[in-house]
Amino acid sequence: MVLQLNGIVGGKKAIPVGPGQTFMLQQIVINVPNGKKLTLKTANFLLDNEAFAIKVEANPSPGKFVARGGFGDLKPNKVLFRNNTGDGVIIFLTVSAVNTSRKSQTLSRNDSWLFRLSRC
Repeated sequence: MVLQLNGIVGGKKAIPVGPGQTFMLQQIVINVPNGKKLTLKTANFLLDNEAFAIKVEANPSPGKFVARGGFGDLKPNKVLFRNNTGDGVIIFLTVSAVNTSRKSQTLSRNDSWLFRLSRC
């Protein structure tokens, strides 16, 4: 099963983010049945400020994907979670922007992302 997750920062003005800080952009829950895995197939994103990296995490597992450089059209094929628990598990999938610079930066209202994930 393929899932699509997309979003935009939006709002009325740019969002300041301190040096080295992470700003959560979006969080959803995904049920991963026993014996299945959650894989990030593609990552398409545009952050106007190249000081930001985009991060996708599957909590509570250690699975995460980070891409630097402000923009990308990538095919990471990264397994974020593998369910071997014997039962279904609810994962909190979080999308964040990380300020990788040593000074405050701003996220644009137009910054956006599109991820395709598979649960199989």
